[in-house]
Amino acid sequence: MYRPTIKSNLWLGIMSVAFIGLYIWSENSLVTVRPPDYQLRLNAANTMVEAMEALENYRLPALNRQAQNAEDPLVYTLLGEKDSPITTDEGKIDDKVTVLNPNFSAGIVDLLGQADLKNGDTVAVLLTGSMPGANLATFAAIKALGLHPVVITSVGSSWWGANSPDFTWLDMERVLFEKGIFPYRSVAASLGGSDDQGGLRLSDVGRNLIVEAADRNAVTVIRQGSLNENIRARIELFQRILPLDHYRAVINIGGGLAALGHRENGWLIPTGVHFRLPSVNYPARGVLHAFADEGVPIVHIYDVAVMADEYDLPVAHLPLPKVGVGTVYEHQRYNLIVVTICCILMLVILVAVKLLDRQQYKWREEGVDPDTLV
Repeated sequence: MYRPTIKSNLWLGIMSVAFIGLYIWSENSLVTVRPPDYQLRLNAANTMVEAMEALENYRLPALNRQAQNAEDPLVYTLLGEKDSPITTDEGKIDDKVTVLNPNFSAGIVDLLGQADLKNGDTVAVLLTGSMPGANLATFAAIKALGLHPVVITSVGSSWWGANSPDFTWLDMERVLFEKGIFPYRSVAASLGGSDDQGGLRLSDVGRNLIVEAADRNAVTVIRQGSLNENIRARIELFQRILPLDHYRAVINIGGGLAALGHRENGWLIPTGVHFRLPSVNYPARGVLHAFADEGVPIVHIYDVAVMADEYDLPVAHLPLPKVGVGTVYEHQRYNLIVVTICCILMLVILVAVKLLDRQQYKWREEGVDPDTLV
């Protein structure tokens, strides 16, 4: 009795073996893919490690024996205190540890690449004392790409940031500059806080400690009397160095009020690269908006969790991950050539069987029993 080829046990077996073989070939065609800027990402991470070790070697002798015997002295020296006279806000210790991962700098290299930045470009950089790890990662990425930064810092820090009065972010910058790791430092600094002048949280003692930190590091203090005046002072300072529209990008790290204009703007502007700011009703305007009005791309690094998820970076992982490990450097994907060949072969087999059955049906319609054909 006639049975269509596609229902034949023999042919079903042959097709199954062929399809399984093609599937196995496709499944084992995984290749490791590295981004074009792989070496730049690796260079940035290695530079960040060098910077952190330099700060550890500088800071550790000044700390007590408990710190020197800590399980991870490097992390201990780069995390500040939960509270201090120059603490301006609350903060999450998980975020502060996450950005100490040297591979965080590789993610920033990618963001700067998305902003189409090239060797020799000048960028405006807005920092705070809250996330020294993210600041180091940014400096390392800038160095890897060969950019020229103009940096202004809000010195005050949230919990666990650079909030030790004798070891602020300005002190860290100076140490790294003197050791030749980074050839740039802040050109000016403010107190930070809810009004960029310390806010209600800072006492007069805290304000004086920040001014002393700026003085010992020979950094000009921006202290104009109000948040709006401090914002204008920043814009004018950037303009003295270069017209705003001549900057190739502005990089903002953290939630400095002068940079954002209002705390809520940190969330209204999603973490990432923006060639135009989202069209929303901003409660107030900061330095970022002034640059955006001139068509300058914005690189906004605010939500650490978003960065960690985007680049598959571990959250608050101790000990710190090794350099060069993770999908931010390389990932696996199927070889598209092999997968395409397998799909084509499967389709050819199915079409061939269908055509064979069609021919046999044709013979049957002509009165020929396909089972008698040899």
